[in-house]
Amino acid sequence: FTAAVAEMLVQSTEKDLFLLPALPRDKWGNGCIEGLKARGGVTVNICWKEGELHNATLLVRNHCATRRLHYHGTAVTAKLKAGYTYTFSKELKCVKWAIVP
Repeated sequence: FTAAVAEMLVQSTEKDLFLLPALPRDKWGNGCIEGLKARGGVTVNICWKEGELHNATLLVRNHCATRRLHYHGTAVTAKLKAGYTYTFSKELKCVKWAIVP
């Protein structure tokens, strides 16, 4: 059951991250989840409001990665460095990045 809920919120392949692909918007209008593990060593935190993505933060610990982020038919390619966090808006624009302490 837990894995099914995680897949509703993030689906991943080695190159792609799909954000909120199956969020039950009518049941879970607002929320946040932290610590979802995606393939390729990326940890994902997501917040949504009124059934729509508010922001997503990606943490890359071990190695650099290039990922395609997908949300509502929009896709962007992000080059992620190990040891950084990256926060993306609902438009999938990187609005903040920081070195992990």
